[in-house]
Amino acid sequence: MESKTIIIIGGGFSGRQAARALRHADREVLLFDPAGSTVMLPSLPDLAGGWVDEKLLHYPLKDLLPANVRHIQKAVRSIDLDGRKIIASGEVFTFDYLLIAAGSVTDFHGFNRHREQIYHLESLKTALRIRDDFPAYLQRSENPHVVIAGGGYTGLELAMNLYARAEAAGRPCRVTIVDPAPDILPFLPKEKQQFLRRFIAGTGTVILSNTPVTDFDGENVTAGDRQLKEVFFCWAGGSRFAVPQLTGTVERLRDGRLKVDPDLSLPGYPHVFAAGDAAAFEQNGQILRKAINFAWYAGKRAGKNIESRSHGKAVKPFRPFDAGWVIPLHAESVGQLFSRIWIGGNTGLRLHYFMCGFRNYSFANFAGFVKIAVKLFDKGGHHDD
Repeated sequence: MESKTIIIIGGGFSGRQAARALRHADREVLLFDPAGSTVMLPSLPDLAGGWVDEKLLHYPLKDLLPANVRHIQKAVRSIDLDGRKIIASGEVFTFDYLLIAAGSVTDFHGFNRHREQIYHLESLKTALRIRDDFPAYLQRSENPHVVIAGGGYTGLELAMNLYARAEAAGRPCRVTIVDPAPDILPFLPKEKQQFLRRFIAGTGTVILSNTPVTDFDGENVTAGDRQLKEVFFCWAGGSRFAVPQLTGTVERLRDGRLKVDPDLSLPGYPHVFAAGDAAAFEQNGQILRKAINFAWYAGKRAGKNIESRSHGKAVKPFRPFDAGWVIPLHAESVGQLFSRIWIGGNTGLRLHYFMCGFRNYSFANFAGFVKIAVKLFDKGGHHDD
């Protein structure tokens, strides 16, 4: 049998599940990811606030991959769909089948003012930078002020985790959330939006809607007609497709996600699949949101479909199941189970931490998050032993 090379771009939830589905493949499987470890992304705001131990969030990628999958620790910079090749660290690799599961990166929407000094939240490294720098900022600033660009769930989670950390450190600080949209989390029912606004306002946090960030000089942020001085500035204004260059005839969303057929292959490219944050999958006329649950099972289905197609067998459509979601805000939460049951408070928080454990990489990591789910946090950021 002619050997065929399968390439997986990304070692996140989708990529790993695809690799597991291909564990019996009788051909070469290469997984490209520049990181040596995989990361529990939903708990990055908790890590940035210093509330969870970093060891609970990551695990060596090589220990999670089947024996027949070779991890190549390089970042893919270019994908040529028609030429069936990728470029990683200047080296060209050809493929017979490809899964694009590279996740997403922070979208600055062209904002480029002192970007190297802006904190953001897309990886273990960037979360640790916030965790390590924020306490020092609190100590040296006479009037500490956190400014978050972006009022989505990541921005709100980060804002509340940093607010709580400042309170625990005995250095209360102002928090301002700046967003060009007219309202936060517009997908929520009006009463849930109002509930979140009341909770956030109760912390003293100010939300500036309809207000873009227009300037940052390294210390001061300009938002609309306001200048916010000597701030700890974080960007959570959305995410975009992670691979810088892609050539081929494909349809994409504004954030770069690739529209896929029901079997997760790209229209016109039956040998190329996409899953997770790289894919735009439509169900009932709506594009699925970026979520671990969808990424997990889409990666598994894509891997199985690659195996089937490479042997000339029929592929199956991806059938997503929405188990629900939670927005954890450290001391409060809002979420929905099975698209119908609303939850909040400690129940939502406990479910968030339990799921971070359930989708984790080892029993020790699972046990660590279950312990947090049971105890939650005291004001100092600890849970009882």
